Amino acid sequence: MEAVEDPSNLSCSRTRSDNLSLDITEALEEAREIISDGKPRTRHSEHLLEESTTVQVVKAGRHGDPIEIVVTRSTVTSAPNTDDEGDGTLSGSDSELLLPSRTKSSSVSRSCTFIGPRNADEVASRSANVHYRRRRGDSWRLDDGATGDDDGHLDVEVKAEYGQDDDGETFLKKSWEATWRVQKFEYLPEWLQDNEYLRHGHRPPLPSFTECFRSILSVHTETGNIWTHLIGCVAFALLAAWFMTRPDTDIRFQEKVVFSFFFAGAIICLGMSFAFHTVSCHSVAVVRIFCKLDYMGISLLIIGSFVPWIYYGFYCRREPKITYIAMVCVLGLGAVIVSLWDKFSESRYRPLRAGVFLSMGCSGVVPTVHFMITDGVRTLFEEAAFHWLLLMALLYIVGTLFYATRVPERFFPGKCDILFQSHQLFHICVVVAAFVHYYGISEMAMHRIRASCPMDSDAVRAFHHIVEGVKKAVHDAL
Repeated sequence: MEAVEDPSNLSCSRTRSDNLSLDITEALEEAREIISDGKPRTRHSEHLLEESTTVQVVKAGRHGDPIEIVVTRSTVTSAPNTDDEGDGTLSGSDSELLLPSRTKSSSVSRSCTFIGPRNADEVASRSANVHYRRRRGDSWRLDDGATGDDDGHLDVEVKAEYGQDDDGETFLKKSWEATWRVQKFEYLPEWLQDNEYLRHGHRPPLPSFTECFRSILSVHTETGNIWTHLIGCVAFALLAAWFMTRPDTDIRFQEKVVFSFFFAGAIICLGMSFAFHTVSCHSVAVVRIFCKLDYMGISLLIIGSFVPWIYYGFYCRREPKITYIAMVCVLGLGAVIVSLWDKFSESRYRPLRAGVFLSMGCSGVVPTVHFMITDGVRTLFEEAAFHWLLLMALLYIVGTLFYATRVPERFFPGKCDILFQSHQLFHICVVVAAFVHYYGISEMAMHRIRASCPMDSDAVRAFHHIVEGVKKAVHDAL
């Protein structure tokens, strides 16, 4: 005969049912903390026994909605939640980062059943699959089925299970899944709002390095920025490997050392830029670190570009060669120090960043004028490959202007979200300029190696005086 169960145990209590609203609110709050800080904050009111968090990126497959993010979290605690009730409304602070998602359901389902035999660990469960909608100027609210223009959709699925262990201690196992997509610039958290002229196709915050690097293969506003410098970095790495492995009979060790400054600067600059744009949606702390590394890479590229040109330009003059190389290194160090300033990476300081690096690049005017005065304009172009240096400088200046003015998206908001945006054009100019510079300093090196340094006139006269003295002494002896 089947035993009759206590009705209070066969059905969910009103308290547990009402806790669903609280479960959903907590899920949204934890999701916000995960995508902002990389992990949820610790709740001191509960004893956490187990936890697991996953972040998954799914391609949505439609233009304008390139990827969808799904955050799933599961916890086991030794104490149940409070008995507070929710009203079905989500505050902007708790859900602002949970952005529009693919609609899965427009209903709210709740259930509570026993799992397992009566004489075993008693486990009661509750679940909810809630669909929210957000209308223009409104907060997130439960879908009421009414028609109208929406600003976004959000799906939250929450499950909770109560039970007792062998010692009679009550535990609560909760899991939730929140799904959303990024569609518009306004939906991004403030730390991701860098260029207001790029309207659609932004990546949502991805607090996982794995997912950030997986997004390289997705289409979004950073795809072009990532691939332009990734390809450039790989190309320079291969070129450097070829150059450094040439036999000494082809390329002397001394030239390899000089060119290594340029190769190192180019590879570090392009590599740091690629890494920064890849993880720029990870979290505030990660963005700050990689942004500083990106700016340091730019300074190293400028230093590495000047060292070979100054070395071969003043090949036969030790003092100006050492002076100008030291000057460039000091200016580069100053730019690195400025780039470590936290506010230097903020969007409002974009013109300042452009000005710092442009000024550092223009410091090459001083050794150029020196060379022109001492050797003449003709020698400057014929032996110092100055025309290639001018082309390189022009490309850097044009790229910097693209970067600072945000053209062309400034004049076509929303039309350059994926391709032909200013930062992509800036990246292309940097890569092309670096290859132009490599060709130019290669021409300089070939000329200097084949030619000989003219001896100083005083040294020549002294040498001839010694030779004449030796001849006279030999003649007298004979």
